Amino acid sequence: MDDDCHEVKITESAEEAAYFDTNRIPYIVWLNDRNKYSSFPSGAYCVEQLSDIDTQYLDRVYRRFNGIPWDIVETQRLKIREITVEDVTRLYDLYQDESVAKYMDALFPDPEQEMEYTKGYIQNVYEFYGFGMWVLEEKESGRVIGRAGLEYREGFDGLELGYMLGERYQHKGYAYEACNAILSYGVSELEQKEYCSFVSRDNMASIRLCRRLGFVPNGTVRLVETNFDGLVMEKEYLQYVYSAC
Repeated sequence: MDDDCHEVKITESAEEAAYFDTNRIPYIVWLNDRNKYSSFPSGAYCVEQLSDIDTQYLDRVYRRFNGIPWDIVETQRLKIREITVEDVTRLYDLYQDESVAKYMDALFPDPEQEMEYTKGYIQNVYEFYGFGMWVLEEKESGRVIGRAGLEYREGFDGLELGYMLGERYQHKGYAYEACNAILSYGVSELEQKEYCSFVSRDNMASIRLCRRLGFVPNGTVRLVETNFDGLVMEKEYLQYVYSAC
């Protein structure tokens, strides 16, 4: 990186990597024949070819080490980025709308619990997979207006596409704009070709969105869900699938 405060170290030494890791210095490990038997810190960013390191990669390594959310993709009206703990309060505002809460997993009753959950999500999901549920930030206002992203759903092929929008931002094309960009990102950056989505039978807006995005019906599924009280519930959803092949 050009700026000293955005410096990212590149090393092939396990000892240097351990030092950088202990001192929270952003670094990348270059794997090669000289260090193929070395032990590097768990979770280290590694490349086999130096040519794999571009400006975006350096920026993301720096951001991850410093707790700065990744910018995923931008559209004409939206910036899609990783969530932060500071976004949690805004989510509670959005979830007050009945049209949102009806179809989405609820937030924790206590915002402090949701903040702790978000910290764990950033560390365990973003850092491990490199993707997840992101927030949708309206460029014009700078306000978070919803969420959208990709997650693994155990027992199903491909990545699951999900989204939510605050009530005042619905029916304005934001959902299509965001989800279409996310699918393109998934195909080009994550190299994933197969996707699925699960929609409540009465959620006509999401059914129309799936069809517009190119998803096709694939029957119904019953998904097991657990609420905050540990109560296990089984709900039926329409399954839609999408293939970029």
